[in-house]
Amino acid sequence: MRIAVTGGSGFVGSHLVPLLLADGHEVRIVGRGVRRGTLPDDLRASFGDVLTGEGLADAFQGADCVIHLVAIIRERGRQTFAAVNGEGTRNVVRAAELAGARRLVHLSALGVDPDPTYPYLASKWQGEQWVRGSAIEWVILRSSVMFGPGDGFFSQLARAVRLPQPVIVVPGDGTALFQPVAVSDVAHCLLAAATDPERAHHTYDLGGPEHLSLEALMRQVATVAEADWLLASPKRYVHVPLELLRPLARLMERLMANPLVTASQIDLLGRPNVTALDAIPTGFGFRPTALAGQLAYLRPRHHLLEILAEA
Repeated sequence: MRIAVTGGSGFVGSHLVPLLLADGHEVRIVGRGVRRGTLPDDLRASFGDVLTGEGLADAFQGADCVIHLVAIIRERGRQTFAAVNGEGTRNVVRAAELAGARRLVHLSALGVDPDPTYPYLASKWQGEQWVRGSAIEWVILRSSVMFGPGDGFFSQLARAVRLPQPVIVVPGDGTALFQPVAVSDVAHCLLAAATDPERAHHTYDLGGPEHLSLEALMRQVATVAEADWLLASPKRYVHVPLELLRPLARLMERLMANPLVTASQIDLLGRPNVTALDAIPTGFGFRPTALAGQLAYLRPRHHLLEILAEA
């Protein structure tokens, strides 16, 4: 198959594209630009701007399937949730129709909701509506938070637990549930969604094999992400109400280019992000990877200690 992938050089795309190539497909990466080192040397990218729609139809020409991965979890300037996750998906759908693609696979998120109180979830919900209304066959995958090298959610948790302070701040009561899923497992589900004819016009929830509270996730991250210098004292966990964290998050958004957390993310931390524990085994026939033991990529690198270890 000829498969065009929007966001193919991003976090999910960098895991999906090698899988597609290994399965024998002809892959075209579509985006405004591709970071060096994120793609195989012999794979080229085609220009296509999801935000404006420019170049998408040309980039999709000849593709049997379009896999749409582009989305944002944080707003920056013109890149708002509505513009990228909502209207951006609409642009992809229209371009795929014009290009004559037979199938569109859309990566969405668990918990999509038209309620404007949660702009991120509302934008993902709107994106799904554009996909469902398309003239070509579609498949929608809704994922819980993903882990793996290059992720956003767990890397941000690692930044938080590494702060030079004696406590680790847990938003709210820490009981909100998540179902972390390996990005490699999501990539395998995307491959099946693109290639299996029987999956047309289906929506699948994706989650790992366990429900874990936010505090449990933070504790797992802390075991690998905290600095392990000698004489370092273990940090205490302190719960802070979400209503007290929102003003701090808004201040960080104003002062920092890459804040630890945004106000919209604080709101999402109060909502469960789970589906059935057997979602992937039932929908795709394999057991997903558990989180335990998979976070070594978050471990801080102490270059001096590495040099001494190699001496």
